[in-house]
Amino acid sequence: MNFSHYLKTKAKRYIAPLLYKFPPVFLTPAGQYIWLDVLKNTGDTGAAIVEIGCYLGGTAAISAKFLSEIGSNNEYYVIDTFGGFVEEQFDSEFKYGGGSAMLRHHFTSNTPDLARWVLDRHGGKDVKIIQGDVTKSPDHLIPEAIAACLIDIDLADPIYECLCRIYPRIIEGGTIVVDDCDSNTLYKAKVGFDRFLKEKNVEGHIRFGKGVIVKGAVSPPRLA
Repeated sequence: MNFSHYLKTKAKRYIAPLLYKFPPVFLTPAGQYIWLDVLKNTGDTGAAIVEIGCYLGGTAAISAKFLSEIGSNNEYYVIDTFGGFVEEQFDSEFKYGGGSAMLRHHFTSNTPDLARWVLDRHGGKDVKIIQGDVTKSPDHLIPEAIAACLIDIDLADPIYECLCRIYPRIIEGGTIVVDDCDSNTLYKAKVGFDRFLKEKNVEGHIRFGKGVIVKGAVSPPRLA
């Protein structure tokens, strides 16, 4: 983190009660609908809920509160670098026609401490934080059995690598949701999503610009 981002992060933390009076959520309304519907149908499997790319933790806070309200005891984990995009992963985005310079430093002014504050303030006190690049994090840090996973890391190559790593841990009937799979977005998440489906011969579909994989499903599920 350079000095400018360090100052921005400090400023954010200092005025957090004003900036984050409400949970900072970056999923679209349709994305929130899809993800909360997945959580509603997860049930008490004992398997974990995992969100990869949580930024400030707003979506995780709302999701954890929702799970509590419906009586689910599934543990919720968030995994993030808390420092924005990994440089080499962002650089590789250019070969897919993405990688706009204006996006390079998105999500950099952040720390686990700031995300923890947001989570604690907005209903996510029990959410567990894991800091690191999910494509390289040690195996023991990632839950072995996952019932639902939201992947919001935007870039094609890490999306593909993340899916390769997470999919084997998804329980039968479990669901993965990948954000930013709209073909019109500046991010190339759909490239990584499509590559995974093709190379691993896995069923998946796009719904409202989100990639959805239900392990063991033969056709796309209907939302309630």
